[in-house]
Amino acid sequence: MRLIPQPYCIELTGGTTQLREITKRETVSGFGEEEYELLISPGEIVVRANTDKGFYYADITLKQIVSLYGTVPCMKIHDKPRYQYRGFMIDCARHIFSVEELKKMISAAADVKFNKFHWHLSDDQGFRIELDSLPELTEKGSVRDCDSFINCKSDKPYSGYFRKEEIREIIAFCRERFIDVIPEIDMPGHQSAFLHVYPEFTCKGDAVKVKTSQGIFKDIICAGNKEAKECIKKILDEICELFPYDTVHIGGDEVPKANWKSCEKCAEIMAENGLSDYNDLQCLFINEMALYLKNKGKKCIVWNDCLKGKGLFPEIAVQHWQKGPERTSGEANKGRKTILSPFNPFYVDYPYGMHPLKAAYKYEPEKLKGLNSDGKKSIIGVESPIWTEHINNNERLEYMCFPRWFSVAECGWTAKHNKNYAEFYEVLLRLCKLYREKGLNIAPEEDWNPPVLSRLSETIKFFLPKK
Repeated sequence: MRLIPQPYCIELTGGTTQLREITKRETVSGFGEEEYELLISPGEIVVRANTDKGFYYADITLKQIVSLYGTVPCMKIHDKPRYQYRGFMIDCARHIFSVEELKKMISAAADVKFNKFHWHLSDDQGFRIELDSLPELTEKGSVRDCDSFINCKSDKPYSGYFRKEEIREIIAFCRERFIDVIPEIDMPGHQSAFLHVYPEFTCKGDAVKVKTSQGIFKDIICAGNKEAKECIKKILDEICELFPYDTVHIGGDEVPKANWKSCEKCAEIMAENGLSDYNDLQCLFINEMALYLKNKGKKCIVWNDCLKGKGLFPEIAVQHWQKGPERTSGEANKGRKTILSPFNPFYVDYPYGMHPLKAAYKYEPEKLKGLNSDGKKSIIGVESPIWTEHINNNERLEYMCFPRWFSVAECGWTAKHNKNYAEFYEVLLRLCKLYREKGLNIAPEEDWNPPVLSRLSETIKFFLPKK
């Protein structure tokens, strides 16, 4: 019996049942939050769990058995996840997607036991959350002149944002599926949309445009500007009120510091705190926001770029995406909670030729360079992002994510000794057929693992400007 993700233990007991739904639920102590037992016999289907989550995952498993196999074998399934954090990220800052489309993506992810939706809602190319206290931020910061991305070009202005009622609708949809929604407000870099509305919060005070192309831009929040930080805290106030979860992502990636180096306000705050390294100044900025969130009962996550500096609060979780694996491992070895989102192969906005399905399946979190036995215990899970500089429609979004997200689901849930690519692939073909029938635009099988020469040409083609 093979499923996606594969359960921890399956024991076939002989025979089949005509039943298709759970007939009895038993609450038992001693199980983990997401752990369950599914006992299928000819006369009943019993689920044992300690929480509503456990019962939910048992139901998900039974539904997949029915949809894949029709006939339900009698068996005992004892199941629990490998990692507590199993995430997917959708970037709605570069291109926004409707509530209906997000629900479609979330539903498919929930079916394979993802439990974290990392929602990227602000960046250089747009600010996408309605705020009562700062209405001008959405009115002006959600609009850019055009699209000048490599794979997405348009002369027309681009705009859009999520109203609070729409965000609440997504949160309610996720809650039914036991998925936590983690909003991301990137800072102090990737803030051109914010700084377009408040240019006085840059080091130089010059006008800033909402960006129309991908890149790393010099316009960042002045780390010595107290008014800028108070404005960011206003945003965090509304984020904390809107999202009823214990975690907020505050970014921290790709922060060019040229403007900080020529800024009197930044020099003053560095002198006040005895700093000589601008990476340490970034840590100071992040720590201030993390402390503010902590006082509101929230934890935070940052990208691993923040580890370039010294002094990052140890309770801040790090999401590793690229470069410096030894730095990330060193912090994990000290006990820092760590999420792994390796650019290669988990960034599914890049073509299958760069990041094939098989590479996503074969990725092993515990092989992060420099990780010791203590560090392995600090890995709380994995996450696969879909950035949308190159994606501006639903069909492309779905094509790029699926079936690669099914591979990531196994990485997050399935015990290492139960993983088998050949078996996974065989059942994946059947699962993809079912989702295509439901209307999900899954990439065709011939695209999943291109041969070497095709991979090279596909990669080159991806980075060539479109006419």
